[in-house]
Amino acid sequence: MGFRTFLHEFLMVLYYVKSILLGLFSLIMVFGVVLAFQESLSIGNGIYFAFISAFTVGYGDIIPTTPISKLLCAFILPILGMIMTGIIVVAAMQAISRLYQERGKKL
Repeated sequence: MGFRTFLHEFLMVLYYVKSILLGLFSLIMVFGVVLAFQESLSIGNGIYFAFISAFTVGYGDIIPTTPISKLLCAFILPILGMIMTGIIVVAAMQAISRLYQERGKKL
């Protein structure tokens, strides 16, 4: 019962903010295409590079060399990734809160 409540609430919060998440996801994809052209990468590698930069993983297999790429990878993409991560964390916290409220009613 607990996990089902958590999952339901988590998905409901994500549903309410789906347009924001989709917008952030789309922006990261667009910046990935920009990175692909700036760094002479394939589109797939550019998008991969954008997501790795956005979520501050930084494997180091691809590094930015142009000023625009450095700006995107050091400032813009990490901010987008932090916002996206923050929204997901808030959704999880809301779901956990709801789970505890449900358990409190049963006690």
